[in-house]
Amino acid sequence: MIHLIKIRFLIVLLIDFFISIISINLAGFLRLGEFFINSYEVVIAAIVVPITFYFFKIYKTSWRYFSLLDMWALIRVCIIANIFIFISIFILNRLEMIPRLVILLNFFSLSVLACGARIVYRSMFEKLNLDINNRKEGSIPVLLVGSEENADDFIRGTERKNSSYKAIGIISEGKINNKEYLIRGVPVLGMLEETNQIISRLHKKNQFPQRLVIVSSSIKSKEMSALMKASDKNGMKLGRAPAPSEVLDSNASSLVREVSLEDLLGRRQNRLNTNQISKLISNKVVLITGSGGSIGSKLAKKISKLEPKKLIMLDLSENAIYNLKIAFGEKSKNEKYTFLCSNIRNKTEMEKLFSNFRPDVIFHAGALKHVTICEENISEAIRTNVIATAMLANLAEKYGCSCFVQISTDKAVEPTSVMGFTKKLAEIVIQSKDKLSKNNTRFITVRFGNVLGSTGSVVPLFRRQLADGGPLTVTDKNATRFFMTIGEAVDLVIYSSAENIFNKGIPKGCINVLNMGASVKIDDLAKQIIRLSGLVPGKDVKIKYIGLNKGEKLYEKLYGDYEEKLAQDTEGYFLVKSKKNQEDIKVDNLLIKLENLCNSEQDDLYNQLFKILGKNSEGHIKNK
Repeated sequence: MIHLIKIRFLIVLLIDFFISIISINLAGFLRLGEFFINSYEVVIAAIVVPITFYFFKIYKTSWRYFSLLDMWALIRVCIIANIFIFISIFILNRLEMIPRLVILLNFFSLSVLACGARIVYRSMFEKLNLDINNRKEGSIPVLLVGSEENADDFIRGTERKNSSYKAIGIISEGKINNKEYLIRGVPVLGMLEETNQIISRLHKKNQFPQRLVIVSSSIKSKEMSALMKASDKNGMKLGRAPAPSEVLDSNASSLVREVSLEDLLGRRQNRLNTNQISKLISNKVVLITGSGGSIGSKLAKKISKLEPKKLIMLDLSENAIYNLKIAFGEKSKNEKYTFLCSNIRNKTEMEKLFSNFRPDVIFHAGALKHVTICEENISEAIRTNVIATAMLANLAEKYGCSCFVQISTDKAVEPTSVMGFTKKLAEIVIQSKDKLSKNNTRFITVRFGNVLGSTGSVVPLFRRQLADGGPLTVTDKNATRFFMTIGEAVDLVIYSSAENIFNKGIPKGCINVLNMGASVKIDDLAKQIIRLSGLVPGKDVKIKYIGLNKGEKLYEKLYGDYEEKLAQDTEGYFLVKSKKNQEDIKVDNLLIKLENLCNSEQDDLYNQLFKILGKNSEGHIKNK
């Protein structure tokens, strides 16, 4: 291999040697009408040009991938080489018998010949490679969907000898004025909304694309859904290309990957201020409750990378905390990580925890979160979601924590379920603490909807049902929910908390609501999961509509009619506050009532719970 590289280098050196000879003779002929055949000027040029090219690393540039940037770099070096040539000649004979115009002409001829040789080589290589690909049998014909720039990158990737894809057309995501133009020989056939018509026209021409490949990162959720339906209708697969920066470096086999559920959300990941996030966590003692759950475990893994002084992970489930410890691997042996199996409702144990570890930052993700479970275990939901939250908040204040972050849910907005209502009460408790706390502890609430892949979300249920051959069960054809990825939710939880701490312009007692984008129909989600498995909804796998469970709503809201959205400049989330003065709600009295309710032997706990706020319930609870 090294021997081959040396041979290639010598060949390139020899080509530039002859180019320098031809260049100076051409310049002399154009000005004087004669060549410098045997003169020392030719010898100087033949020596100076290759040496200058070598010194400025021109020979490290591959001719096969010679680009515009490489061309400008080469032209700059040609200027330098030209200066060196004529300085050398000037030293020898002070440029006698050589007109000054020859200097300028030599620069142009040298630049044209050096760049031209490389451009011709690249063009021949690409043409040969393209012809081989066009003749190669078994290439998968694909339609590209996205911007022309990204399509160009993908087509370059397919032009390699080992690529198994062949682009036969481009569907532009933007408005186009001319449908007839080509990109690297591939026609732009129309716009995204014309996808079905474009495929039909290709079929009439006996062209049958097997895949729709998305080459853009800005495709929205509705457009993604439409593309999936179009591919399903026409018997095609839907795939996604890597990011443009990765396409030319990717292996041929990785040029197209399967579309994931995250792609179907059509969400752009927020670019967050990592300095703020690090400032909140770095060199701090951090406590995470419910750390064995989906959100809690992701929080733990994220925070472990932000250099905390100590990270305490707490969960009631022995299996959950054991699995988290296994997931940490060798890091779990580090003294800065502590894994605790305990109940957040146990005041004695929690007092010990705070006294021993003195946490600076608390992320309270521990809760009962399943709607149907909370409906059947009302007193347990109250004790866990409200009373334990208040107790932990009091301990955070007592031991001088810098901030206490309560993880809430969109089900707390105008709640119709026990789970939603207890989380609403927890929000009231934390908002009250934030406004009335006498020390510097901040009490922050972060509210968001469903996260894809969490243990309590519908996605794992659908996947289990699909593995069993169906049917997939959907509560209602029109039911909608908000979704985001776990990673994005965790990043925004930490980021919004940091913003509340360090941005003095954010008022106390607000709720941070993560920007979830548009809500998604559960029915559409079920169909998309089926399609992603290569099956046809309703044909290969049935969908069964079972009706709403007790406490469930047809659709969720991110904030209620009793709340107002603040005109605050925030990224990835927004702030809401209650229109009514919640200071009228005496939190201590509320907690006493809830404790008495849990300890009572009443049969109508459900109705008593929803009446507990009295006149303050108005507007907070959806009419059941």
